[in-house]
Amino acid sequence: MTIDASKYKIRPATLDDVDFLTETVLQAEKSSSGMCGMAKYFEITEDELRGYIKQTFEEEVDGCELSIGSFIVIEYDGEVVAAMGGWLEGNNEDNMPSSLLKSNLLMYVLPRNKVLKSKENAEIIKDLNVEKEMGAYQLEYSYILPEHRGQFLLQDLTEAHIGRAKNLGAKKIQGHAFEANKIILLTNKSMGFKITKKYVSNHPRILEFYPYNTIVLMEKEIK
Repeated sequence: MTIDASKYKIRPATLDDVDFLTETVLQAEKSSSGMCGMAKYFEITEDELRGYIKQTFEEEVDGCELSIGSFIVIEYDGEVVAAMGGWLEGNNEDNMPSSLLKSNLLMYVLPRNKVLKSKENAEIIKDLNVEKEMGAYQLEYSYILPEHRGQFLLQDLTEAHIGRAKNLGAKKIQGHAFEANKIILLTNKSMGFKITKKYVSNHPRILEFYPYNTIVLMEKEIK
């Protein structure tokens, strides 16, 4: 496939992009491993999870990673080919942490027995729960269709979110990834992000839920 860079267009996500945003979350969860930790956590199939994630997006609750308004997408010749989520932590009607908003959304759309099952599994993954700083702009979930990789779209999406963060008055931008995800780590380092913390789990069952046992937190000051 010959790429014509002039055909790329970057824009905020809309309701019409829900299917691609859903796929972005699923692929980001897998982190190129083939294992979807969120599906395992709730003990549901990947197809079931896809449906529930789509429902959360359609609820349109601002201020967390499963909000349409948090995403920026890139089109190529009119088709969405890349997406990345980002939001200002705590910038919602009730100043709630995004993790709580996400949890409330999932509990709303998921069957009660699946919610109870997730509570049983929470102890296993707790050491990989990344702390998000209130008032810092957060990056979460990114995906680029394979045929459009190598076109610096990850950098373009990150720059777009940095611009959004500046407009919101954020002084810091944070993102995290599995330590084994070298593409994201190298890209972020090239853009001035620094690793500030590592989250490591030594739970004997952690690799049943996540493809890797180490997550790194990266930060960049916004000037």
